[in-house]
Amino acid sequence: MAWRILKYIQHLFYRKHRRGHGIHSPYVFEFVNRVLFNGDRVQVPASLIDIHRELRNNPERIPGGERTVRSFVRSASVSRQFGALLFRIASWMKPGMILELGTGLGVSTLYLASGLEHKSGPEAVDGQVHTIEGDASRAAFSKQLFKLYVPNSVQLHVGDVDEQLQVVMPELTGRFLAFVDANHRQEATVRYLRILVDRAGKEALIVMDDIYWSRGMYRAWREVISWPEVRVSIDLFHMGILLLRKDLPKTPYKIKF
Repeated sequence: MAWRILKYIQHLFYRKHRRGHGIHSPYVFEFVNRVLFNGDRVQVPASLIDIHRELRNNPERIPGGERTVRSFVRSASVSRQFGALLFRIASWMKPGMILELGTGLGVSTLYLASGLEHKSGPEAVDGQVHTIEGDASRAAFSKQLFKLYVPNSVQLHVGDVDEQLQVVMPELTGRFLAFVDANHRQEATVRYLRILVDRAGKEALIVMDDIYWSRGMYRAWREVISWPEVRVSIDLFHMGILLLRKDLPKTPYKIKF
């Protein structure tokens, strides 16, 4: 805990580029201004906010599990702020496919899938969310959630993440959005990221959750952003964003979000 507090203080001290000021790349400026800080004023559907609120207050025990829905969602799912960010990224990027490692109870999946459905206009493309969950009880809960709210947008894969990732990889387009929130060990995280980065085409975007969750996760983050394929890294403290567009100058950013 003390280590994370120290890192957060350092993050606040070194953060820059509020709303894109001082960023020279037009692509990165657009992402920071329009997506991170919602310059386009994109609104998350009220129905999704209501679902998230209901899950945060649901006292029932996860069927087959030991925790309550409320306990899990409040401690292990994305917050409303970061869920809205995932929604905006999916809506703005228009990826051919979204891949999520670590479904949990499906909160982040709903934000990603709803972001895909939010797309409109001539640039809109058909896409789908593939999400992987290793815990059977959480997967069963999220499966019912998807049937109710996003029945046509999500394909759930249940089982070991490494094994299921190999199943999904042939379906992964070169222009994808990935959200990595699975095994929080350094070695596993680096392994997942290496597979995804190697698969990326001309443009892909990866969001890493909990990059300061532990020293191991922080070391994983530092290793991944050193790879030459990772052109731009954006450290938001609670999340890290990797932009893999090949024409970008290699630059790390720290931003208070």
